[in-house]
Amino acid sequence: MVRVRDCACFANVSRMDLPNDDLHARLPRSVLSDLGGWTLYQNFRAFTWPWLLRRGIVLWPLAVLAGCTYATWHASGMDAWGDWPGLALRACIASLIAVSAGPLLATLIRHWRLPLVVERALVLLAILFGLWIGVIALDWAGTYHAHLMQAYAGRPMGPNLLGQAVSNFLAATINASVFVLIVAGGGFSALYYLGEQRRFAQYAATLQIENLRAERNAADMRLAVLQAQIEPHFLFNTLASVRSLITSEPERAARTIEALAAYLRVALPRIRTTGIEEATLGRQIDLCLGYLEIMNVRTAGRIEVRVDASDEVRALPFPPLILLTLVENAMTHGIEPKPGPGMIAIIAGTADGFLSVSVEDDGRGLQPGTTPGLGLANVRAQLHDRFGTCARFDIASRTGGGVSARIHIPLAFP
Repeated sequence: MVRVRDCACFANVSRMDLPNDDLHARLPRSVLSDLGGWTLYQNFRAFTWPWLLRRGIVLWPLAVLAGCTYATWHASGMDAWGDWPGLALRACIASLIAVSAGPLLATLIRHWRLPLVVERALVLLAILFGLWIGVIALDWAGTYHAHLMQAYAGRPMGPNLLGQAVSNFLAATINASVFVLIVAGGGFSALYYLGEQRRFAQYAATLQIENLRAERNAADMRLAVLQAQIEPHFLFNTLASVRSLITSEPERAARTIEALAAYLRVALPRIRTTGIEEATLGRQIDLCLGYLEIMNVRTAGRIEVRVDASDEVRALPFPPLILLTLVENAMTHGIEPKPGPGMIAIIAGTADGFLSVSVEDDGRGLQPGTTPGLGLANVRAQLHDRFGTCARFDIASRTGGGVSARIHIPLAFP
C-alpha cells in the first residue's frame, strides 16, 4: 500500500500554541528534559532572561557561599581571621563572575534572534569564553591568596583542631573546582540548550497527534448524530411503504419486510460503528445493497444494481454513511423521478495512493438551477473533518445520461 505523507493537507493542520518564538514563556512540562524541572530556572528556555534571573537566584548565593568558604579555609588553617574580609570579598566576586559570565554572554547572543546554526555556534563559544573569564577571575582571587600566604611562609598550621578539620575538608572540596566551574559556568546548561529543539519537536508532534485525535473524535460524534437521524428516517419510510402495500399488494409488502430484515441484519451489528478504523468499504457496500434491495421491491424491481470492487479494495477502511448517502441521493434524485428501469453502479479502485469510489446512475441527471442538498453537504463535511484537503469529492453529469459522484481519499492517513 502506498503511504501518503506529502499531501497538502498536512500543511493545513492547525498550528499548535508553542512557545517557540517567546523567549520569556514558561516551558510546558512535556518539553522539560529528564533532568529539567528540578530547579527553579530550568522551567524556562536556556539562556533567556527569565532563565538567567532565576538561575542567579539559585547559584549566586552558592557562589557567595563558595567565596566565603574559601576565605574560611585560609583563615581557619592559618589562624589568620584578619585576612578573611579581603579574601572573602575577592573570592565572592570571582565566584560570581565564574558562574555568570558565560550564561550572560549566551543570553545576549540568543536574544539577537540569529539563525539557529549561527546561534548555537556563538552560544557555545560564549560559554567557552565565559569559562575562560571565570578561570581568570578565580586566578585573580588565587593570586591574592598566594600573596597573603607569603606572609606566613614557614608558619605551621594554627593550633585550633576544629580549624584544621575544617581546613582539610574544604581543601578536599576545592580540589574539584574545575568540574564545579564547568558545571556552574554554563557547561551543563549548554547541553540542555542543545537538546531543546529536539524536545520541542517531540512536544509539537505529541500536540499534533492529540489535535488530530480530538478532531477525529469530534467528527465521529457528528457522524453518530447524523447516523441517528438517518436510520429512523429510512426505517419509518420503509414501514410506511409496507403499510400501504399490505392491503393492495401483500406479496410486495412481504418482500419488502424480507429485504428490510436482510438490511437490518447487516446494519444493526454496526449501527454504532463510527470510527474509520472499524468501517470498511465492503461493509458500506453491503449496507447499500441492502438498501437498494428494499428500494427495488418498493419500485417493482425496476432497479439494476452493479458493483465493481475487488476483495482487496472492499477490505480497505472507508468512512461510514458516506457511500449510503450517495446511493440514496442517486435513488431519490436520479432513479425515482425517471420513468422506467434504472441503473445504479458502485465502482471502486486504487491508484496513486488514493482509493476512488464512484456511485453512478442513469437517472434524470443534474437539473439546471438545482443546488446540492443537505446529504451532499454532509458528505463534504465528513470528508473534510477526517482528511482535510487530502480528500476530494466530485459530482458531474455522466456520459450517456445520469450522474457520477466520485470520492477520492488517501490510502494512508495519520
